[in-house]
Amino acid sequence: MQPDMTISWDQHLKNGNVWQVEVELAMQGGDTDEQLYYNVAVDVVAPTPELAQYIVTTMYPDYASVSVPDEPTRTAP
Repeated sequence: MQPDMTISWDQHLKNGNVWQVEVELAMQGGDTDEQLYYNVAVDVVAPTPELAQYIVTTMYPDYASVSVPDEPTRTAP
């Protein structure tokens, strides 16, 4: 089966449909019970920042915090 159309990553960037969502995730601190956190940047293709946030929080339900920029990414990461 061949697709009728392919939309490239560059086209998504050009159209303003890529959001770099930052999510803070908890991780266990080795041999201690100390709770550590690390930050992850997730590039998401979505038409709105709300949908990008929903996608990331669904993918990472145990997030500590999430941050979505006001404007989409316009250049290749």
